[in-house]
Formats: sequence, C-alpha cells, structure tokens
Amino acid sequence: MMQFIKDIISFLHTLSLIDYILYFSVLTLIVLVVSLIYILKNNEEEDILKKPVQNEMEEEIDLKKIVNTIDEKPKPIIDMTEYENEQEEKAIISYEELLKTAPIPIQYEKEQMIDNEIQVKKIDLEKLSHNSMEENKVEIKSMAYYHEEEFLKTLKQLNELLN
Repeated sequence: MMQFIKDIISFLHTLSLIDYILYFSVLTLIVLVVSLIYILKNNEEEDILKKPVQNEMEEEIDLKKIVNTIDEKPKPIIDMTEYENEQEEKAIISYEELLKTAPIPIQYEKEQMIDNEIQVKKIDLEKLSHNSMEENKVEIKSMAYYHEEEFLKTLKQLNELLN
C-alpha cells in the first residue's frame, strides 16, 4: 500500500500545470454529466408518477362539438354597480345632448359654413360669463376654531407615537 502512495506522488510530480488543469476539467465534466443524468432520470420518474392512469376505453375528443360550443365573440362579464348603471344611462353622447342638459343656454354670435361641409359657430362669451357668474356664487367656509384645536391635538399625539 505504501508503494502505491509513493507511485501516485511521483506521478503527480511529473505532471505540469496544464496537465493538472486538463485532469481537473475532465473530472469536473464527468461529475456534471453524472449529475445531469441523475436529474433527468429523477424527472422522468416524477412525470410517470404524476400522470394519471388512463383507461384504454377513454372517449376520443370530439373537435366538432368543441368548435360548436365555443362562442366567437363572448360578452364580457362586467358586474356593474347601481351607480355605474345610472351613469351609463345618463352618459352624454353628443354635443346636442350636452347642450340640452346644460344649465345655462348657450347663445351664438354668428354661424358660418366652411367649404360647405363644416358648420362653425361663435359663442357669445359675454352673455355666457355674465350668466355663469350670477349663478355660481361660491361660499367659502373656514374650519371652526375647536376643529382646528382637535386637529392639532391629534397631530401632537401622532408625533408622540412616532417618536
């Protein structure tokens, strides 16, 4: 046994750096190939175990039946709330409908046709702005003092919790 170890050591002394690289690369390649074969075998066994047992008398797939049952353009399944349904019904589609629902009637200064195709109307902005300013008065409400104090207290509590 001792002689065998001495022979191996003497053999290793005779090898050059390139020989070491070559032997280790071949050894690494062998290990990789063996591990790849092991993984492939393991996967095949798992696939065999996962497949259900099929009866030989299993019915064939009827493609014509499947083609007939597939709907070409299925309706999208959309669950709409009552609010969404109401908004859909009240949706304004055209400019004429918008004008009918407008709270302020729109008046035009002049109308003209361009290239006998496009009708252009100039809106009377003075009457429109005068009417809208009278109808849309904005009231500004400020927070009461005690609301501000409570808000400040909650901010202080939040600051204490964070620190």
